[in-house]
Order: sequence, then C-alpha cells, then structure tokens
Amino acid sequence: MRHHISFSGGLGSAVTALAAHKAGLEFTLLFADTLIEDEDLYRFIEDVAKAVDVPITYLRDGRDPWEVFVDRKYIGNTRTAHCSTELKTKPIQNWLAENAAIDEPLVLGMDWSESDRLERAAQRWHPRPVISLLNELNVWRPQYDSILAEYDITKPRLYDLGFTHNNCGGFCVKAGKKQFALLRDVFPDRYKYHAAKMDDAMKAIGETARPFLRHRRNNETAYLTLNEYDTVLNTEADIQDEFDLSGCGCFTD
Repeated sequence: MRHHISFSGGLGSAVTALAAHKAGLEFTLLFADTLIEDEDLYRFIEDVAKAVDVPITYLRDGRDPWEVFVDRKYIGNTRTAHCSTELKTKPIQNWLAENAAIDEPLVLGMDWSESDRLERAAQRWHPRPVISLLNELNVWRPQYDSILAEYDITKPRLYDLGFTHNNCGGFCVKAGKKQFALLRDVFPDRYKYHAAKMDDAMKAIGETARPFLRHRRNNETAYLTLNEYDTVLNTEADIQDEFDLSGCGCFTD
C-alpha cells in the first residue's frame, strides 16, 4: 500500500515522513507550492526528502494567493480560504487522480489534537481514505524535536521566530492581528509586499472587495487593509487576542 503524504513544510508532515520511513512504509511526498513560501521551507523539505530518500513531487498551479483572489474576485478570509483550495487541494487532487489508486490514502500531518480537521478532510476527500500516520504510529508532538535531531535536521526558522506554522511565509488570510503584527516585526519587507498586493487586489476586484483583518475600535468592528493595520500599530495601543496567532486549515475547507 502506497501512502501519499501531503508534505506542507510544517513539522507535522515532516515528522510523518520520517516516521513512515522508519516504519518501512512506501510513500510519496507531495508539496503544493503557493509561491509565497519562506525561503527556509525549501531547505527544510529537501533535508527531510534526502533523509528518507524519497524525491519531492512539486505541484504548482502557477499563481500565488493574490492572483487567486483577483481571479475569483474575492479576498480570502477566516471563513473562506480559496487560496488553499486552488493552490493546494486541487493540484494534489489532480495528481492523485492521475497517479494513485483510489484506495491509496492521503496522509495529513495532523494528530489526535486535530481530529476535527481530520474528520472534515475525510469528508472532503471521500472516497479516498484520509489518515494520520502520526496517530497510527503513535508519534506525539513532544517527540518532534528528538526525531528531527535523530536525522540531524534543523526545524524551519518560522517556528523559532514565533509563528505557529510554516506555510505561506508567515502570511495567512485565516490568521488574525497577532500574526500580522509578528509578520511586520520579523519580516517588514514581506509585510509591505503583502500590503501592496492587498491594495492592488482591492482595486482590481472593485467595490465588493473587503479585507480580512477585523479591528475593534469604539465598540465597533472595522475591516482593515494591511496598510491600515500598519498605521494602527504605529499610532495606537492594539489589543491582540492569543487566538489571532494561527494558520489556515488546508484540506479541510
């Protein structure tokens, strides 16, 4: 039985690959590239691929998230991340349809703590099985660092910089103000890039376009562009919820 690992660049899918290798399983590594990834992500996935002696299958739609938003005339938000659907889910679906038997499972780097996401993904991908090898092989999060150390692999830098995920270079439409404040502090040029791309997308989409950052001011909720939020951070004390530091739920929408 071949397993097909959705190899996102995060710790979960990387440790999944290492655990599958140690268990002697046959698997592929499917990496769907959004074209806005952090440079260190590519180093990390290549290190893991070399360790398990399995080549990475790179899947690229050819667009980045902002191009998807303009094409769909709708900027993604906490409820709808069509960037994930177009740039991750569909390329992997298409590859599996052409290269994998329907009973060969898609493997996600999620564990029991994300059982709700696994259940949604199972419904989304039916009739192809969706499984967690982390659960099946009894691999727990506290083991991740030691497993990486066993293979002499350095984890992605975004984690050490304070991000909870290693996707899209620290950008994510499903994240909140806390993550974007971190992105601005750690990668100011990257923040400016996305701020400019948001302004361009708003103009291209027209009057129906709406940004995704929600900000409470005077007991009212406003939706801010990234440039507007930059002004907020420069001019006023900003209250950031801890839950605003999060990433997207790829493959589960």
